[in-house]
Amino acid sequence: MPRKLTIILDPGHGMGNRKPGVYDPGATVLVGKEEITEAGIVMDWANELKVQFEALGCKVIRTRINSSDVCPISERVPIAHKYGGDVLLSLHCNAADGKANGTETFYRGASNEPLAKACNAAIVSSLGTKNRGLKTENQSQHSRLAVLGFPRACLIELGFIDHATDRARMQDQQMMLLACQKLSEAVVHCLNT
Repeated sequence: MPRKLTIILDPGHGMGNRKPGVYDPGATVLVGKEEITEAGIVMDWANELKVQFEALGCKVIRTRINSSDVCPISERVPIAHKYGGDVLLSLHCNAADGKANGTETFYRGASNEPLAKACNAAIVSSLGTKNRGLKTENQSQHSRLAVLGFPRACLIELGFIDHATDRARMQDQQMMLLACQKLSEAVVHCLNT
């Protein structure tokens, strides 16, 4: 029997992400009178992923557990090391001009490409989003992605929060459940092979 895997889930942004005491919502969109935030969407996904990974026998650590939990970006990789993580999955939503759409996954180093590929495929096949493919860290809008400093990690841009169809898919409970099941299975398979 394979050893118990430790999965580090990083719902991006949140309280104190970049500045102490300041909530970082990430990308936002106003739908009617409701502001929908990237930090809120990815927290919902992290909570469901926790359930799915635990059902597969994994230990799960989240870098933050709710909107008031303080977790600076500089602490996310140290948390993964502290708990002996086998992998760090950072969850995000993209934003652009309301027209761009799809899922993409960032990684650092060739050894993380199979993991990124498995994660991206699981999300695309579950949500039916456009496959924007795999991207290396230097293809992101930032010169470095802090969470990719962990040896086994990827950053998943689930979809575009400002694209109505992507947003609806990311917020649909049944689609999220299916995607989290497929993603957890894909990650466990990837780590055990």
